[in-house]
Amino acid sequence: MKTAAYTTAATSAGTTGVYPLSTEALEFIQSQIQLLQQLSLIGGSRYILKEPDGTSTGVCVIDGEVLTMAASPVSSSSIKYINVTETTEDIEADGETYQEARTVRTAAYSSSAGSEAYSISGFTSFATNSTLYAQINQMPATVLTYLADVLEEKLSVLSVSGMTTTKLKNLTTPCLVSCTDSVALFDDYTEYSVFVTQLGDIVRQEITLPSGRRFVRVYSNSAWGDWGEVTDNLHIEAKIANGTVYLRHGYLPSDVEIVLLRKKKRSKYRRTGGSNAYTKNQGIRTERLPKTQFVHFKGIVLSQGSPNEWYVPKCLSVYDSSVDGSLVGKELPTLCKSLIQSTTWTDGGGTAYPAYKIQGVRKLISKYGGGCGKGYASIAIQVARTDGTSSKEAGGEMVRLKYRIANRVTTTSATSYTSWYRSFSLD
Repeated sequence: MKTAAYTTAATSAGTTGVYPLSTEALEFIQSQIQLLQQLSLIGGSRYILKEPDGTSTGVCVIDGEVLTMAASPVSSSSIKYINVTETTEDIEADGETYQEARTVRTAAYSSSAGSEAYSISGFTSFATNSTLYAQINQMPATVLTYLADVLEEKLSVLSVSGMTTTKLKNLTTPCLVSCTDSVALFDDYTEYSVFVTQLGDIVRQEITLPSGRRFVRVYSNSAWGDWGEVTDNLHIEAKIANGTVYLRHGYLPSDVEIVLLRKKKRSKYRRTGGSNAYTKNQGIRTERLPKTQFVHFKGIVLSQGSPNEWYVPKCLSVYDSSVDGSLVGKELPTLCKSLIQSTTWTDGGGTAYPAYKIQGVRKLISKYGGGCGKGYASIAIQVARTDGTSSKEAGGEMVRLKYRIANRVTTTSATSYTSWYRSFSLD
């Protein structure tokens, strides 16, 4: 920056403080002001430093020149330009007139363009230090919101046509992809969505089919694991009120059914070979671990209700309609009746007494000496997928119940008598 020694410059006679006031000195001062004016470029080439408010003038910066703005008009939707007006002034001194000695430039808002006009679209409002400080403090939240919006936009539009097995294996970056006309998966589905998440070194892929079924696999130790079906959405529960069984389930996929199961014992013996078996194994009976397991009872499929609402289930279909077709439309008491069948028990003297036999249980139910006075058959209700036969795939949650029979004694004022009654209870 240039400086002038106004108070310290000495003359040849040694006098100080007599710096001459001349046109050269004034030009020197003006050049310093013009240089200082260039600091306005720190805010940009064109901006409004102070808005006029109708009473006080404003200030604007145009390409490094600081101009005052007329107090009116003020900014509005009709304002399209900032017009700059330039006027000159004459000065009279010592009997002389100095023409155009001073030039005054001012700016003003305008709806139409003047001789020197600048479009309002090229101007911005100047942000003060306090405004910038507040924006900097909000920057982390602003950036996170922006990233969340961008990610949501990307996830909603990302789609792939012709996904291959290799591309699917290489999909390890967190994303959500909608696949069409792609490699067939899980019963030949070619349309599905793939949701990829990552936690540390573990990558997880989840595929959702149009039917609502979901499958998951995990990438660990540089290899993908096997696909496993997600069954946590196959929820079901039961309650019993006044002897009636009620069911309630959540939102179920379109390809699942509610099936009735019964518990079946498996013998501890098995034959290892028939006539076509290895010679030394033919006809040999070997032992195995005995167990009980639930099997699909008569292929019975129960009705579904509205999600999250209690309802009384009824039979929709059976495996063999020619044998069990009469069960269609019936409720659980009728469906389970064949599990406990009426029979007789004969004592040593040849006398027969009424009794009941539980399917799969050797001991009879009788109030006489041939057995016990009560018993039950284990049943269950489960959400699962079937193959159209009496078998089923692994399903979701299972509600276990007991179908009971017991001898009940009823006493009146005149007499007492016994009767058999059947009921359900939660296991």
